[in-house]
Amino acid sequence: MTLVLLGLVSAAVADSSSDAAPGMGVVVHEGAVFTVVEERSDGWVATTPCRTEIFLDEGDRFHTADVVLDPGHGGPETGSVGANGLVERDVNLWVAVLTRSELEALGYSVVLTREVDLHMGIRQRTTIANSLSPRAFVSIHHNGGAVRRSDDPGTEAFHQTANTESQRLAGLLFEEVQTALAAWNVRWVDTVHKGASARIRNDGTNTYGVLRMTPDLPSAIIEAAYLSNAPEAELLATPEVLFAEAAAIARAIDRFLTSDDPGTGFKRAFLDEATTGTGTGWNCDDSGYGTTVSVTSGYTDREYADLVAMAARVGHSPESLQRFSIYALDFVHALGGRVALDPLPAEVIPVVSGGSVPVDVTLSWSPAEQVVLTRVADAYGLSPAEAQKLGAVLMVFLIGISG
Repeated sequence: MTLVLLGLVSAAVADSSSDAAPGMGVVVHEGAVFTVVEERSDGWVATTPCRTEIFLDEGDRFHTADVVLDPGHGGPETGSVGANGLVERDVNLWVAVLTRSELEALGYSVVLTREVDLHMGIRQRTTIANSLSPRAFVSIHHNGGAVRRSDDPGTEAFHQTANTESQRLAGLLFEEVQTALAAWNVRWVDTVHKGASARIRNDGTNTYGVLRMTPDLPSAIIEAAYLSNAPEAELLATPEVLFAEAAAIARAIDRFLTSDDPGTGFKRAFLDEATTGTGTGWNCDDSGYGTTVSVTSGYTDREYADLVAMAARVGHSPESLQRFSIYALDFVHALGGRVALDPLPAEVIPVVSGGSVPVDVTLSWSPAEQVVLTRVADAYGLSPAEAQKLGAVLMVFLIGISG
């Protein structure tokens, strides 16, 4: 069996990728969005908000969308915080949800990068957008830091450098949101960047990752009002204002998709690399995503005795040796290249159930571990239980011949 297995492994040729390819789409489950890496008959291999590949077998599948809305920040990344306790990550989400409703009423399909308060980095947000190939991608934020008094709102919108469609989208967002907020008379603040512009780095590329990492999409950021300014924070605590802002964003996107309107408020690109450092996904926790499954493989008394003995020889439990064997098979298969292999001959497929295998060993596999187990099982045309046992038999053989 070992020789057959090793011979089959050596026949493979290369490929591997941890990101979803454009057009693979996403699965939305319990408010989190997972980018699809691989289709399976029983579910999907997908990346979590923390960019970990897991096996997922439930959720709503989207192959594409007209619009992707990105509620900025989330989890430990609060964004700006108002004197009234209003937190930007929450306001961003509220406005995104309301904007989705407005756009859906107009007949557009819309996906949010997050539907609940969770931590996710810029790379996963842009992976979601790129995977859905939307006609417009808008990241929704609310600002902080300005102290200069202004007679009208200090709305800012940012676009991709050297992208005329992104620039038009940002100009329309600025125009609509600025007009909507100006209906309220409060003590506004602004900065010299009020308007629509590109914020760039020394090399001329976009400072903001959501724009830089979506080069094939018309993408823009809207910064609606200043939570750091107490009167504006109080304004954003009013449902009427949130509805008005969401309606304005939806109008801007609708105009972008249905007209040649240019937008307004354009300013020159400016050099500024002093970003806040948020959006990295550092210490992101995805332990709650997916479902742990149990896989049982049966052994004869002799097979199990050999497994226990070889595990003891290398200082491990029988269960950990089985788990390690799956990762070893996956590693060897990756060296060959992850193409489909010829199925193992029936006579060498291990028996895992029935009266001849009275000793059952059950392992629990996390959603991330299931990716490896199912990948190995698929490669050799086996069930997960058969792959689990095949790896163990191989490990027993290899440890035995190593002396």
